[in-house]
Order: sequence, then structure tokens, then C-alpha cells
Amino acid sequence: MLDRTQPPPFIKSTSFQLPHVDKTQLSNGIPIIHLNTIEQELVKIEVVFNAGKWFDPKPEVSHFTVQMLDKGTKSMSAKQIAELFDRYGAHIELSCNFDFATVALYALSKHISKLYPIFLELITLPSFDDAELALLKDHFIQGLRVKNEKTSYLASKLIRKKIFGPLHPYGQSPSEEDVNKIKSSDLVSFFNERIKPSHVFILGKIKPNDFNTLKHTLGSMSTNTPSPSDFSSIEKPKEPNYIEKSGSVQSSIRLGKRTLQRDHPDYGGLLLLNYYLGGYFGSRLMKNLREEKGLTYGISSSINSLKNDSMLLIGTDVNKENREIAIHEIMSEVDLLCRSIDGNELELAKRHFIGSLQGQIASPFSILEKIKNIELYQLPGTYYQNLINQIDSVTIQDLLQLAEVHFKSNAFFEVSVG
Repeated sequence: MLDRTQPPPFIKSTSFQLPHVDKTQLSNGIPIIHLNTIEQELVKIEVVFNAGKWFDPKPEVSHFTVQMLDKGTKSMSAKQIAELFDRYGAHIELSCNFDFATVALYALSKHISKLYPIFLELITLPSFDDAELALLKDHFIQGLRVKNEKTSYLASKLIRKKIFGPLHPYGQSPSEEDVNKIKSSDLVSFFNERIKPSHVFILGKIKPNDFNTLKHTLGSMSTNTPSPSDFSSIEKPKEPNYIEKSGSVQSSIRLGKRTLQRDHPDYGGLLLLNYYLGGYFGSRLMKNLREEKGLTYGISSSINSLKNDSMLLIGTDVNKENREIAIHEIMSEVDLLCRSIDGNELELAKRHFIGSLQGQIASPFSILEKIKNIELYQLPGTYYQNLINQIDSVTIQDLLQLAEVHFKSNAFFEVSVG
């Protein structure tokens, strides 16, 4: 009989197995990746474009180009498109980040033949209606005004500007003036230059006829895009470290710097160091600023790996009067990381990191995200297993050497707002 007074034995697992995907290449060279691990009759079709903010001819053109794709086509209005997808219980998802733009269709397998032609029209024949654009711009500006009242948004905006510079795509943030300058003609030009597929991802059960239609239509699209600009030598202007916000009772603190990208051999060790410092609830920063000092409800440290660069960010919100002491404690923990790492704490961070990464493939949708990362960032198929192996085997001495290089406190930019 099972003795329930005894905890189950700990079983260490370092396995990270992604399921098999079918990968083919369309006639125009676009890779199409199909993951069929959903038992339900559901399909997700996602088309990726090299059309993120990195390629903006002027601020926010990429965002508005993508968001306008379902606001009307040559044959249907925005209202008709919305009603059609609602009628079939389907959903269109539009996304634009720093590097990529994506358009995704979620629908039942049996409805794909009815919905895919409209989905295709969204990415080939959008109308860019002036009235719809004006409405979208108005909503965006209203949201921007709300965000600009938040110290957390202002601090995050300022730290990126410090790290990359205001003219760099990763350092830019939208303003009302930028949005007001956008015209339909800007979106049409960007669409014609950039909205050309680079990858196609399919999740779920798709019928052979629908799959063939998809391959034929997407395979006949042009993939030629102009070369992106070079932003490596943009000068960074002097910016204040502290901006006081009238009426604010809290300060938002951000520290950051450029760091390694995914393909660097030391990236795994860097991830673990960051996790140990501030990547989870039991981290050094959480213990110091939350548990011991009571300065904040939460603090985090993260590595944001983008296509063309990467940044390490530390962020927290504290009462305004505790701003200086909180910054001091953060920098003390960063300095300590270069001199001392506790073996027991490190082992706990390793186990937590590996378990958390393994937990990120609990659903077919999260599995697809990992497969997308491998494809879009041109990583080896064993990337995540290699990453776990590297983190599991790294030593304290290895990490101290990495910390000495990548966590020098004088290399961090610092900002606070509030």
C-alpha cells in the first residue's frame, strides 16, 4: 500500500523532446512547417513576415500596416470580415513585434475551405481604408495617453532608449506626433515592400485539399524584399537617469544593458546567471528587496533576445522614498554575483529553470512557439536540449567568470521614473 506520509522520491529529468514536424519548401522557397499533435479538429495557420519595427520607414508604420489587414479588403469591409469569422467561430490574430509580423487564422478544420480564401485576401489585397485608419489611430493614441501616465511604461521606454538610442528600432517608442503623421500611402508602400511571407506554420489537422490549396497560393507569392538598414553605429544621446513625475507615489526602476544573443556559446550560462539573480520567485533580488527589506512586491531580471541584438533588463516598482536605497540594493546584488555564488541556491535555480523550460511544452500551442524560435532564429533542432545540458553541467567557477564579464555594475544603464 502507498505510504502517503512519505513524499514521492525526487526524479531529476533533463529531457526536452520536441515532437516531429513535417517541413517542406514551397516553390518560392518559403518553408512550411506542420505540427499535427492536436486530437481536436482544429487548425492554426500562421504566416510570418520580416516586417517588424526593425524595418519601419518611420515610427509605427509596421504596426499600423499589420493591424489594418483585417480592416477591409478589395471585396469585403471590416464589418463583413468580422461577421464572417464570428459566424464560423474562427479568429484572426495580428501581431507585430520588433523583428517579425504575423497573421494567424484559428478555425475548425471543416471550415478552412470557406475561411482560407478570405484569410489569403487579408494578406494580399487589403484596402487600407482611410476611415478605418483614422479610427485605429484614434484608439492607439487614446491607449498611448493612458500608458504615458504609468511610471512603469515610461521607465521601460527610457531604458530601451538609453541602451540602443532613440533612432534605433529597438530604442524607439511611439509618440502622438508620429502616429498623426502616418498616412494610408505609407502603409501601402510598406505592405508592397514587406508583407511577403518568410515562413508558414500550421498546427493541427488540415485536410489534404486545403493543404494543397495553401501550398499553391502561398507558394506563388513574391518573397523579394529590400535589404534592411544598418543601425549598428547610431549615437546614443545623453538622457537623464531620473525623471520625477508629479503626483506619483511610486518610482519605477529599470537597469539594463546589451548582452549575448541565442547563438553565443555562453548564452546558456548567462541565462542561468540571470535566473539566479532575478529570474524567479526564489532569486537573489527577490530575497533581498522583497523578503528581507520589504521594498517591493516583486522584482525581475530578464534577457530579451531579439533577432539582431539582445538586452538584459532588471525592473521593479517601489515607493518613491525608497528609490535610492532600492537601486543601491540592486547594484549590491549585481556586484555580489561577480564574487560569490551559493551552491545550494544555484542548484535550486538550475532545477527551477529546467523544470520551467520543460513546462513550456505542455500544450501544442506552446510547442509550436519553441519550433518557431528554432526556425525564425536559425537555431539547431536540438537547441533546447543542448541548452538544458549546458545549464545542468555549468559550474560555479564558470558562472563567476561569466558574471565578471557580463554583470559588471558599471556597464548597466540606470533609469527611474516617479
